[in-house]
Amino acid sequence: MISMRRAAYLFVWTPLLIGISPACASIEFSPSIQISQYWTDNRELTADELSQEDTITEIQPEIALTLTSRRHRGELEARYQHLTYRRADETRSFQQYNASTNSELSSDLLFLDLAANRTQSAISEQQAVAANNLSLISNRTDVSTYNINPYLLKQWSSRWRSRIDYNYRDTRFEIAGINDSQTQMFTALTSYGGNGAIFSVDLSFNGVRTESQLSTRPAEFDELRLDSRYQMNATWAWLLNVGYEEGRYDRATTEKTRGGFGEVGFETMPTRKITLNGLIGERYFGNTASLRLLYRYNLRTGVEVGYRTDITQSAIEINRASVQTGVIAQFDNLGDTFLANEVFKVRRSDARIYFQWARSRGELLASHEIRDFQLSLNQEIIDSVVANWNWSITAKSSLDLELSVLDRELNNQVGDDRLNYALVRIESKSTKMVSIGGEYSISSRSGAAIQAYRQQQVGLFVNVLF
Repeated sequence: MISMRRAAYLFVWTPLLIGISPACASIEFSPSIQISQYWTDNRELTADELSQEDTITEIQPEIALTLTSRRHRGELEARYQHLTYRRADETRSFQQYNASTNSELSSDLLFLDLAANRTQSAISEQQAVAANNLSLISNRTDVSTYNINPYLLKQWSSRWRSRIDYNYRDTRFEIAGINDSQTQMFTALTSYGGNGAIFSVDLSFNGVRTESQLSTRPAEFDELRLDSRYQMNATWAWLLNVGYEEGRYDRATTEKTRGGFGEVGFETMPTRKITLNGLIGERYFGNTASLRLLYRYNLRTGVEVGYRTDITQSAIEINRASVQTGVIAQFDNLGDTFLANEVFKVRRSDARIYFQWARSRGELLASHEIRDFQLSLNQEIIDSVVANWNWSITAKSSLDLELSVLDRELNNQVGDDRLNYALVRIESKSTKMVSIGGEYSISSRSGAAIQAYRQQQVGLFVNVLF
C-alpha cells in the first residue's frame, strides 16, 4: 500500500516537473508547525457514565509546496499529526497528503488534471464519529483517492464553447470491511450564448460507471439533455430543459429506469435586488418542481429561499458499504450520507442568509429534506442548521464561531440520529510568522440505533510559519 501511494504522488507530479524549467518556474515553499494542548471530558466518546477526562498534546508539522509556470501548476500539501494522551498513556499518529497538478498539454486545447490524496474517515457511521481528529477512538481509517482527468476545451468564438472530459476516480480504504470503489465519468458539453445573448443553449451528455466489491455489476447512469434560455426583455426570461436518461443498478426493485424528461420555467428580476425563478416538469420517476427567490441587499449581503422536488441519481456516491449489513450509513463527520446504488425522490426546502460587512462575514443555512428511496423503498428525513461567523477584532486578531445541528430519521429504524456541534475559536498574530490562540468546542450525539455521547474540548495553540 505504501509503494502504491508513493507511486501515485510521483505519477501526479511527474508531468509538472518535466514541463517546468527553473528559468520559467515560480516555486513557493511554506513549512509550518502547530503545537496545541487540549483538555477533553470524554476522550473516547463513550456514554456519559463511562466518560473519562484527559489532556491531549498535539504536534502538527505541515508543508505546502506550489510550482507554477506558464502552462503548468502543481500543489503539494503534507501534514503529520502526533497525539499524546496523558492519562491514557497512549499515542496516535496520522498523516494526510494532497497532491494535484494542472497541465496544458496543447495550447488552448488539451489539458490534464491529476490528483491524489489521503485523509481519515469513519469506519462505521453507527459508532462514535468525532467532529475533529483528536478523540481516542478506533472508528477511523485512512482513505486514499486518486483522480485522472484529461479534457479538451475549445473556445470557438466569444459565445460558442465546447468541452469533453474523462474522469477516473479510485477510492481505497485501508481497513477491510469497507468496499473500495472505482468511478468513471464521461461528459461532453457544447454551449452557445451568454454575454447578453437573447437566446442561449447548452447541449450535454453525462455518463457514469461505478463499481465496488459489493456490486454484482457496475452501476450506470447516462443522461442526454438540452438546456435553453430565451431572454424576452431586461426583466423576464423563459427556460426550457429536455432530455433522456437511463439508469442501471444491480439491485433494482423498480420496473422503469429509463425515459425522457422535460422542464419549463421562468426567471424574472422585477428589481435589481430581487431574482425569482421556477421550473415544473416530469421525469420517469415522477413530477419535478422548483422555486427560488434571491434578495440581494447589496453585492455581499442577501437572503435566498427555495423549494425543490426532483429525482437524484446517487451512483457516483458509492464510496462505501455500511459495516452493518442492510443498514444505510448514518452521519459521516458532520452530515454527509453515503448511498449505495440508490435513486431517491427528494423534497427539499431551504433558506440561506449571507453577509459581509467591513470587519465580519457570516452565513446561516437551514434545510428540511425528505428522501423517498426508489430501490430499497426506505425513507429518510434530514433537518439541518449550519451557521458560521468570522469577526476581525483587530488587524491581527479574529474570532470564529461555528454551529451545526443535524437530525436524521429513517423509517426502518427506531428513533432518530441527531448530531450537534459548536465551536468558538480566537486567534491573534503576534508577528507575521507566529500566531497564538485558543478554542472551545462541544459536540453531542443522540439516537436509538447509534452510540450516544457528549464531549467538551478546550485548547490552546501556537502556530509558527517558517
